Amino acid sequence: MTNKSNNKYSHIESFEDFENEKMKLYYQVKFSEKKLALKYIELGMLLSPARLVPMLVSEWLQPIITLFKNFIGQFFSRKPHDSSKEQAE
Repeated sequence: MTNKSNNKYSHIESFEDFENEKMKLYYQVKFSEKKLALKYIELGMLLSPARLVPMLVSEWLQPIITLFKNFIGQFFSRKPHDSSKEQAE
């Protein structure tokens, strides 16, 4: 005999309960398959060359763009040289 405390199907007492449990498990499997298919589609879209190349390029260019923006900001934030002091020297 089986131990009823370890049996997760001990609630099944009739053929109707069995059918209900069978349908519940069937829908759980179908739901898991649909989630897996959705994840597969998401992964395919993420790894598609049309999206992967621009994403990688933007990741590589981000530090260069930041450096360039900082350089431009520092260039324009510098105070202009006083021309009268340069002529006196």
